[in-house]
Amino acid sequence: MRITRTGLKVLIPRMAIFCLFLLVFLGSARADQADLANLTDQQKALLEEHVFGGLPSQENIYIRNGYVLSYNPATKTPKWVAYHVKPEYRDTPSRKGRFASFLNDPDIEGEAKDADYRGLFTSRGYARGHLAPYAVMGGDRDGDGKLAEDDEDDALTVRQSNYMSNIAPQHHYGFNGRPGLWWSLERWVQDELVKKQKKEIWVFAGCIFGPGEHEKVGPGNDIWVPAVFYKIVIMENTDTGVPTVLAFLFPHHRSAHGSIEDFLVNIDVIEAVAGVDFFSVLDDPTEGWLEDQDTWEVWKKSFM
Repeated sequence: MRITRTGLKVLIPRMAIFCLFLLVFLGSARADQADLANLTDQQKALLEEHVFGGLPSQENIYIRNGYVLSYNPATKTPKWVAYHVKPEYRDTPSRKGRFASFLNDPDIEGEAKDADYRGLFTSRGYARGHLAPYAVMGGDRDGDGKLAEDDEDDALTVRQSNYMSNIAPQHHYGFNGRPGLWWSLERWVQDELVKKQKKEIWVFAGCIFGPGEHEKVGPGNDIWVPAVFYKIVIMENTDTGVPTVLAFLFPHHRSAHGSIEDFLVNIDVIEAVAGVDFFSVLDDPTEGWLEDQDTWEVWKKSFM
């Protein structure tokens, strides 16, 4: 995968990994999902760009220009999204006009609609929460010298971030909006890591429900409200050739107080509660090392 540019000698060469990855995840994809056995060249390139170390799970995979998504039709929310960010991807148009609307995903039937969220903000404080954020869907990705305002291909990349399949209900006050935990982590990634430090990063973000009863919203009372959200941030380390990884696990409520670093966990904790497997195409020593490392120690060493 893309991480072989870091010089990790223990990894299988990138194209060998990618071919193995395609062979392993052949599942019974419907026509509207990504058919992992018969990807186009463009889909292969996007999958390789956005998914670091292999798909965490194989169900309901959809490949977009700016991210890769696993959709959960039972909860009408993403299970997880994976996306790659370069500094130039922050050059996104303002969310107004044709870029303001939330859109139905053309490949998914029965998803939540924009209208299903109307009134939720005033009645319960829920916003339409992006898993792959709008603010990093920009840049001249097709290399024609034009940005989304003047280029339909790049405009599609931006608009796809507003697909309802990329949305979950999130508390605006104290979580999704300033100065909530989800908002704070997005701003730290975008402003500190990408803009200021010029880092190239990969992200996994996802919803966790767990057993028991869950709050459900919408006209049909069928959009599940996640109990927990997570985000894994991966950065190349040119000094050591070993990726720097941070993993955050956030309780989803209106007053989740604290700083983002208070919610750092090991990746294997997220795997246990989310039922997914990160970095599955890396060899065993590397996968285990990345998942077991103390991300709080990584934070203290790199960001304090």
